[in-house]
Amino acid sequence: MITQYFFAEGGLVGVKLEQMVLVTERGIEVLSHYPFEDNLIQ
Repeated sequence: MITQYFFAEGGLVGVKLEQMVLVTERGIEVLSHYPFEDNLIQ
């Protein structure tokens, strides 16, 4: 699982984004397919 936290200045408001991934010898496969909204990660 890959997790990212984004907090507003002052730390009172934040958002947590997660993706499930499978790591194999052949590479990485993203298991979660729900798209992030651009306004959450800008």
